[in-house]
Amino acid sequence: MAAFPQLNEVADDGGPSPAERAAVQEIVRDFGRSLRLHLLYEGSNAALDRFVESVRSRMAALWGALPHLTVDVTENEMAWGGEAVYRGETRTDDLAFLLYRDGVRQLTFLPGFEEDELLPFLEILARVQRLKEEEDDLLTLLWDRDWTALRYRYVEPLTEGTTLPAGSGVPPRPVEPPREEAATLVSTVSRDDFRETLYFLDEGDLRRLTAEVRREMERDLWTEILSALFDRLEDGLPDRQEKIVRILSDLLPSLLGAGRLALAGTILRELVAIATRPGSLAPPVLRAVRDLFDRLAHPETVQELIRTAGEAPDEAAVQGLVSLLSFLPPAALPALLRAAETAAEEGVRGAVLQAAERLAGREGERAVPLLGDPDVLVATGATRIVARRGIGAAAGEVARLLARPEVPLRLVAVETLHTLHNASAAGALQGALDDADREVRIAAARALAALRYAPARQTLQVAVESKRLRESDITEQIAFFEAFGSVAGEEGVAYLDRILNGKSWLGRRESPELRACAALGLARAPSPAARKALTAAAADPDPVVRSAVGRALRATPS
Repeated sequence: MAAFPQLNEVADDGGPSPAERAAVQEIVRDFGRSLRLHLLYEGSNAALDRFVESVRSRMAALWGALPHLTVDVTENEMAWGGEAVYRGETRTDDLAFLLYRDGVRQLTFLPGFEEDELLPFLEILARVQRLKEEEDDLLTLLWDRDWTALRYRYVEPLTEGTTLPAGSGVPPRPVEPPREEAATLVSTVSRDDFRETLYFLDEGDLRRLTAEVRREMERDLWTEILSALFDRLEDGLPDRQEKIVRILSDLLPSLLGAGRLALAGTILRELVAIATRPGSLAPPVLRAVRDLFDRLAHPETVQELIRTAGEAPDEAAVQGLVSLLSFLPPAALPALLRAAETAAEEGVRGAVLQAAERLAGREGERAVPLLGDPDVLVATGATRIVARRGIGAAAGEVARLLARPEVPLRLVAVETLHTLHNASAAGALQGALDDADREVRIAAARALAALRYAPARQTLQVAVESKRLRESDITEQIAFFEAFGSVAGEEGVAYLDRILNGKSWLGRRESPELRACAALGLARAPSPAARKALTAAAADPDPVVRSAVGRALRATPS
């Protein structure tokens, strides 16, 4: 806003010029407008900030013409130089009445007020509008701040009605304290100072009072308040019941955000107990309770619960989480499976898995459909449940996971197929021997070795003869040769013996690493022929082969 360019004009009679009076009038009115904006936006808004800045610029321009600004306050108006510059319209936001009501009769603003004290002054005025009768008044709030560019005169309630002299236009001079010697103040108060008073408590009374205070401070107000709400919920009319459920719905997020999981679990437990009693809740209230549980099952809510419990993973937090998760509906199963795969703290992860197992159903019927979930974490969690439950009928769905692009999911699928231990699962493992990922291939070979699935013999022999395996690392080679030895048994001894001890037409042998793998494969096919082949290589000059043969002989019965 524009400043006041004609402030230096002088009135014909030597008094304030019209420009000065207009400037003062505008500034005082701006105080009233700022107060209304402050009340409207509760002290935080860009429009309020801009308006306060305009008031600052107006006051800064005023000091070029006036050394200070003193206004007198009456019940209905504020005056400068004997003339009104502000009149209130309504009592609700009347600046003059607000000041007059609390005893302020004159305000003096000095240069610099607009810099650091304008906004605190407006905040105090707005705060007074919201105070209750028993709280501090305006004078108390003004006294609490050390003002440097604001002076004010006031009257005490007992002197109400006293007429103040008209404003002189000169700022009030501070009152000098008397030059008398200050009395020595007592710095401490002792209980002994009161021992002779008429109503002083004896030691027994003090102990009882202390115990009562401690008991009151330690009282579980949450439990008492919730108990009262649930009593009203059981005995109330539908309208009251709906209000109470709404209160509990608003309360739950606060408790969960504060980590009060056990208390939140108590609310859910009581709601379930009341809702399951026939006729205890009206149909609209029952729907509100169901909506509350559905909101708890939302993935973001479940994830936030896990995060809250993980921030302070003590026993109480874990037990509170267990109690809370036990009330989640089946719709929360995908969110729990996802959370179980990401939870870092073991106790929290165990609590989530326990809840997921419950929601999966007795036969895992709710977990099997989630095997094909596009979310890899949900599909992985469902696959683990199938493995733990040993749901052999789901082997086909698990086998289809081997075509998914996510390597961790394919690894879990291989482990699950191994656990299911049926022909369908073992047949699917053969296809994983050609997986694009090394870890998946190794896991499949080891699973077939543990299952000793004879139909996989030909597939494994093709694999150990392949160029790809010969170019792979030693870990993968060992896994495949041991799987071949386990599956082929005595029928594979001749092939493994040829790799270990055989020579080509030109007298060349296989690489030491491959021969060592063949020795380990022979250890998985215990038979006299296997031991004979191993004994023939016991003194091999190559240390790698000799070490592997020695280890295989120790694992092969004599």
